[in-house]
Amino acid sequence: MVFISLTRLRVKSYRYIIPFFLANESSLKQLRKTAGFLGGEELVDKNLTFWTLTMWTADSNMKEFRNSMPHRKAMQKLPIWCNEASYMHWTQSEPNLPDWKIAYHKMVSEGHISKVREPSEVHLSKQYPEIKWKGSARKIKGTGM
Repeated sequence: MVFISLTRLRVKSYRYIIPFFLANESSLKQLRKTAGFLGGEELVDKNLTFWTLTMWTADSNMKEFRNSMPHRKAMQKLPIWCNEASYMHWTQSEPNLPDWKIAYHKMVSEGHISKVREPSEVHLSKQYPEIKWKGSARKIKGTGM
């Protein structure tokens, strides 16, 4: 069994793109070094929407990453930078990442919203638009991919 973590963030303004991007790159460096990280993908979609899909040996490994710096510091800015934020976790027997279509449907049907200061109507209703720019996905290498 592997643990899958899916996140969706929509940055509410171009004003926050540079700090968001810098925090994201720092978090990616941390991610690649975290024990139990098997691999993942990051996708930048329309309207400043950012998706991550990661695979772990256990949920405890993902939580270690989530709660450690610099990711923890970035998470503290999320309510300010974003007007949409959601996540979804599950386990699966196949040791490979699901495709983005499956990830999207899981997020819409079973995802959880995170607190943001100025939630959009889309955030509150979880009526997220389908992913359009799948070609923008970049692989994040871990120990298993």
